[in-house]
Amino acid sequence: MRDHELRSILNDELHGRPGLPVVAPARITHLAFTLSEGDSDPLEHVRLLCDALGVKPPPPGAAHHAADIAGGQFKYERHGEFYRISVVAEGGPEKGEALAILPVGWVDGLPGSRLVGIHTRVMAKDEPGPDVAELIRMFGHEDLAGSRVSSGQATVWTDFRIGEDGYTRMLVKDHGLSPLRLGRVIRRIHEIETYRMMALLALPLARKVTGELGALDRALSKVTAEMLSARESHEDAELLTSLSRIARDVEEISSRTSYRFSAARAYSALVDKRIAELGEEKVMSFQRIGVFLDRRFSPAMATCQAVNDRIRSLAERSERASNLLRTRVDIALEAQNQQVLKSMEKRSHQQLRLQETVEGLSVVAISYYLIGILSKLIEGLGSYAHAEAMGKLVSIAIIPVVVFLVWYGIRRLRKHILSSEKD
Repeated sequence: MRDHELRSILNDELHGRPGLPVVAPARITHLAFTLSEGDSDPLEHVRLLCDALGVKPPPPGAAHHAADIAGGQFKYERHGEFYRISVVAEGGPEKGEALAILPVGWVDGLPGSRLVGIHTRVMAKDEPGPDVAELIRMFGHEDLAGSRVSSGQATVWTDFRIGEDGYTRMLVKDHGLSPLRLGRVIRRIHEIETYRMMALLALPLARKVTGELGALDRALSKVTAEMLSARESHEDAELLTSLSRIARDVEEISSRTSYRFSAARAYSALVDKRIAELGEEKVMSFQRIGVFLDRRFSPAMATCQAVNDRIRSLAERSERASNLLRTRVDIALEAQNQQVLKSMEKRSHQQLRLQETVEGLSVVAISYYLIGILSKLIEGLGSYAHAEAMGKLVSIAIIPVVVFLVWYGIRRLRKHILSSEKD
């Protein structure tokens, strides 16, 4: 029996990104970085970290790597557009943030640009849960989102704001989840924030191209209106050039934005999926996380979708206008070609009649000179033979014969020339 060459790879994909178990109380820091051309490979930095901590390094080309380190756990994940670093540290907030268990300066040396930074505090089951006043004190304001999740086995609070230290704060209260299930809950809320930020990368681009699309929309409307009033063929040609320019600009915007908008839709779908997986229930007087995001995140995604739809609409409208105008130009050109053909046919008939006239004159002229020569010859022979009267009769008799022979010869010559041109 022979296994498929990809069997192991495809099967391992199902188990390739295991979650980190979390034992409360704990502190977790989650980071996500986008990479640009020229940035170094983050896997090399992970390998250096493992060497420094004395743990097993990742294999070459690894898309993920997790390790138990002194005081907690560490995990690296590589995605298409970004990579993530998660650090789980044992103990409560009195020990500082989770990054304290890593070598000093290692995080600062990571390649790429930080898009997401989250400090999450996990409270144990036996710790008293915070009340509203304590939550407001911890986050510094009351504009919070909170939900009971995982069938009421945990509670999550956050404000989705970036603090002065560059990190978003999250608080998780465990009500009896196993370490693996608690780790999955925390992973989901971190992914919600990560995918939300990745999706929102499309928003500045959408706002930027809105002005360009407005200008192109007005230009297209103007050209379409001018199409109705154009009467001359040169005006149609100018309008067709304008439409081609508009179509080119729309296509350039489409190629510049299509990937980002498609990615935004995919990330937005992941946000919705992760929220649904939380199984939210209302807690205290706070908005649920899903409701909080729906009121703020969904309009941004709707804006991106509207801009994408507008690009598609402009492309379709410019194509329809171009096709209509091109059809009108083709019809006008066809009419001009018909007129040219008719004119050429008329000139051909005129040339044929002129040619026939010239041929007739040529027959007369050639016959005249040939008859004159033959008449002189016959008259000379008649004088020599003393038969002048007979010579005159012969001269008269040969006239039709000479004319016929000249006409027939010219006709044969013309046919020969025409057949040579066809060959």
